[in-house]
Amino acid sequence: RQNVIYEMKYSQLIDILHEYDDEIVKRIEDSIDERIITLNEKRLGLGKEPLHSWYKTYALLQEVTKMAMKVASGSVTVAHSIDEIQEFSVTSFYEVGLGIGLIDRDHDMVPYSYV
Repeated sequence: RQNVIYEMKYSQLIDILHEYDDEIVKRIEDSIDERIITLNEKRLGLGKEPLHSWYKTYALLQEVTKMAMKVASGSVTVAHSIDEIQEFSVTSFYEVGLGIGLIDRDHDMVPYSYV
């Protein structure tokens, strides 16, 4: 790889979270599963296909990374690359971190207009 300063495996991120709280990874997974069910119910009502199966994988990677980095470093800055996050996007799963309470909207998130 070129220009990589530091790299961690997903399993290392999971280990960081387990050291912080034995149950947090299960809570993340359960929250993502619940969100997928809710979004799929909404999509069904709109006559749309369910979310692709890979949503869970990407949502887990996204949320585990943010939360593990916050635990490891003491802080994290979340800056989304778009102003309005679409309801059915993988990015919308940021709400999982907020719901679990490890990511704080006021202290950890930067509005798009500041980026």
